[in-house]
This record gives sequence, structure tokens and C-alpha cells, in this order.
Amino acid sequence: MRTWRVGTISMGAALAGLGVVLLVSQFLHLDLTTIFLSWWPLVFIILGAEILFFVFFSRKESSFVKYDILSILFVGLLGMLGIVCILLTSSGLMDQVRAAVKSEEKTVHLPGFNEKAGKGIQRVVLDSGSYPLTVESGTEESVSIFGTYDELGMETSGPLLKRVEDYLLVQRNGDTLYISFKDLPIQNRLLDTGSMDLEATLVIPAELALEIEGQSADLVLKPRQLLNDWNVKGSGNLSVFLQDNSDIKIEARGADELEGPKDGWKVNEGKPEQISENDPAKKNGIFKYGKGNHSLTVTDTIHVTVHNP
Repeated sequence: MRTWRVGTISMGAALAGLGVVLLVSQFLHLDLTTIFLSWWPLVFIILGAEILFFVFFSRKESSFVKYDILSILFVGLLGMLGIVCILLTSSGLMDQVRAAVKSEEKTVHLPGFNEKAGKGIQRVVLDSGSYPLTVESGTEESVSIFGTYDELGMETSGPLLKRVEDYLLVQRNGDTLYISFKDLPIQNRLLDTGSMDLEATLVIPAELALEIEGQSADLVLKPRQLLNDWNVKGSGNLSVFLQDNSDIKIEARGADELEGPKDGWKVNEGKPEQISENDPAKKNGIFKYGKGNHSLTVTDTIHVTVHNP
């Protein structure tokens, strides 16, 4: 009696076919996923043809059909992998996997913003959003913004932010220029949260007044030699860098911590505020450098640090 082992030929053909696919994809630099999605149904066709072939001939001969379980399981595993790839492709997850594998993290320059303040502008009102920001006073008459942001993208793809309007809202109303940083778009990526980091610098003319709504973001201020007053409210960690010719009085109201040069801060000249019995009293303080003809008022800020030149 002759014994037919169904599944052995199918496994051999599957291994040979898989080896050919891998070899061709390496030499021709083809997309292996696309080739596999097109090739794997042949595995089931070979297995089915093998079963029909041996069943047909077993009727004519005194033979016994035996199924090679290991080989059939291997062929079935390849088929299941193919079905999984089909499901991932139809749901869009396969495209995300391809993008994640081929993407690279890169630092891209922000589209630059530059607008001449002119004689009609007296102050700038800034909403810094949720990103860290550096603010400097300058000698030019223009308000300008520049910086970088990090994103994941294909090597050949263009930047995500192509225009100033993609990250910035600017509106002029009377004598005030309103500037707001928008929340950057969250990229739909598989391997991370898709959040983007942004670092920007804002330069405004020294003669303009400035009001900043911090949104608990970290701020770095470089007021240099102010010719007007600045106000900051609700920032996280605030660092103020002074220079030799700075002439400024920094007044902090409701800060958690005040740091700077020794004997620089005169703390709690105002009445301290206490939210509850378990919370420490908020600190009020004044730091003067030079004559202090112009002031920087800081309100409801977590940490204020002054750096002397």
C-alpha cells in the first residue's frame, strides 16, 4: 500500500516561492509588502491542488492518504499572515507602518514672520501658546519671528508648515498688534503620539509695550535696554537675561520661586498671597537693575530667574 503525504509539496513550494520573493525584492529594491500581498494566495491554491491530486489518484490505486500536519500548519501560517496584511492594508494601518519605517525625524525652519510696526503701533499683545518662546527687544522697527520645529516625515516630503498662517495668527487692531501661536497639527503616526516641538524667537522694537499671556509655557526674556514696559502673566519658568546697559525694574507678583543674584530680590514687599493652608505663600518681589525707568511686571508665574551679565 502506498502512502501519500499531503502538505509536503505545498510547504516546499511555499518555501521556494518565499525565497524567490525575498531574493527578487533585495536585488530589484521592490516593496516586499506589495509582493507578498500579491503572492500569498498561491499557497492555498497549491495546497488545494495537492489535496485534490492525491484524493483523485488514491481512488485508482491501493493507497493511503496521510496529512502532514506540520507542513499544513506552516502553509496555513503563511496564509494567515497574508490575511493579516490584507486587513492592515484595508484599515490604513499598513500605510502608517510603511510611513513609520521610512520616515525620519528632522528639524525644519519655521516660515519667517516680519512686519514693520510703523508709527501707528504702540503695543504688542502676545499669546505664546503651549510652546517655549524667547522674546527679545531690538533696534529695528519690525516685529519678527523665526525658529525651528521638529517633525517626522519622508525624506522627499516637504515641510509640514509652509506658511506663517500655519502656526501663527496675526491681527492688527488700532494701535495694537495681536500675535497668537496656534497649536501645531498632530500628525497621525503609529509609533508615537505625533506631538511636535517648536522653538521660536520673537523680536520686537524696544519702544513698544508688550503684554504676554504665557499659558504656563516656559519663557526666556532678553529685554536689553527697554524703552517701554513689559507685562507677563501665567508663564511657567521665566528666565530674564540682563546686559550691562539694561535699565529695568522687575516686579514679580504671586510667584512660587524667585531666584537671581545674591541680594538682588527684595522679596515680599507686597502682601503675600496664600491659596490654602497646605500651599506655601506666593512671593512678591522687586529686582532693580540700573535706574529702573522701565518695568517688567510678572504675574502668576511659577519660577522667575534673573541672570546678570
